[in-house]
Amino acid sequence: MSGNADREKGGFEVVGIRLPFYLFLVGLLIVSMYTDCLPSGLVEAFLFLMVLGEGLNAVGNHVPVVRTYLGGSVICILGSAVIQAAGLIPDQTYHMVDQFINEEGFLVFYIAALITGSLFNIDRNLLLRATVRLLPVAVVSLALGVLLSGVVGIIMGDGFMEGILFIGVPMTSGGMTAGTVPLSVIYGDVLGGDAGEMLTRMAPATVMGNCVAIVFGGLINNLGQRRKDLTGNGQLVNDGNPVEKQAAVVPTIKGLCVGLLVALGFYQLGALLNNWISVIPTYAWMIILVILVKCTRLFPEELEDGARQWGQFAIHSWTSAALAGIGITLIDLNTIMASMTLFYLISIVAIVTVITSSAFFLGKLVGFYPIESAIAAGMCTTNMGGSGNVAVLSSAGRMELLPFAQIVTRSCGALMLTLGAF
Repeated sequence: MSGNADREKGGFEVVGIRLPFYLFLVGLLIVSMYTDCLPSGLVEAFLFLMVLGEGLNAVGNHVPVVRTYLGGSVICILGSAVIQAAGLIPDQTYHMVDQFINEEGFLVFYIAALITGSLFNIDRNLLLRATVRLLPVAVVSLALGVLLSGVVGIIMGDGFMEGILFIGVPMTSGGMTAGTVPLSVIYGDVLGGDAGEMLTRMAPATVMGNCVAIVFGGLINNLGQRRKDLTGNGQLVNDGNPVEKQAAVVPTIKGLCVGLLVALGFYQLGALLNNWISVIPTYAWMIILVILVKCTRLFPEELEDGARQWGQFAIHSWTSAALAGIGITLIDLNTIMASMTLFYLISIVAIVTVITSSAFFLGKLVGFYPIESAIAAGMCTTNMGGSGNVAVLSSAGRMELLPFAQIVTRSCGALMLTLGAF
């Protein structure tokens, strides 16, 4: 969004485009959608998601109350989910977006850039120091939240174990595809029920936990703006040890091309290893490989710098588009509303609050900035995998935490999947 200088020039801009031309693009999309002239493809999907995402981001960043407490990223996700739930997006357009996001791999393309770019942008010693303390904080925070879900089960009349199995574990299992879906198959086999019925029962907790974490991200970002002593503005560790500052990223055409190949290469290598050892997800393999390369200094500086450039380009260019796609295809408000009761909503909010606040205080004890710890070790355990991490970190304005968020989500997700199976 444009800043004060742009306003002084007399032009309100959305993603660098003056308002009249942006409105022309909106009109073009509306006419194309409702005349079935928006066929499936890379061009149409990019245009639709970037125009919708940047517009919602502009609303979230400029409407006074919304801007203060939530921000553009939250409105980007929830606004696009509301538009889809209200039936304003024709079926042809929805299927185009769904195919682009979830089948043709736009989110994979985007998240791969973020993982390599952000990991290569972290000091090696800091990465190791943070990880060995972050996972225990996340596990203890999770344990407290899961115990509360058991108490919720008792209050609902389902029982302690039922609350854990159908609320606590699905919320923290690392997402829908890697967590809740395999859990439903396991539950069906062990309990002698239908996996589809199990999934229907668990899915609302998974989706609502993610939605609550996204909203909490916007709120805690607001807290960080008011309490500077509680945040490192994206820096997790606050133990007094020096941190090597990375040089500022100056993008070049060559660097962007190098970074693209590095990101795609690491993802493909992760996919290959996942094919051999499927218990470890592709993103987890990616993280392990990048950390190994980073810590052993196997890459020359130009490759690491290219990865950083490509990661920054992806963040600045496609975050709003990715969030809009997540809201349209992964946040099903109709499903949420169908199972929504006031007590159920309060229960989900309470569980996310316990996990987040536990990570906040425990993080401070082990030498983290409390707000960054609450986000990486708390909120990012109750979201829907890689896309959920992007949504939560974007709403919190701390995309720098993505490497830690991915480590927590994958490790704790595997732990909760094992616990649920047991």
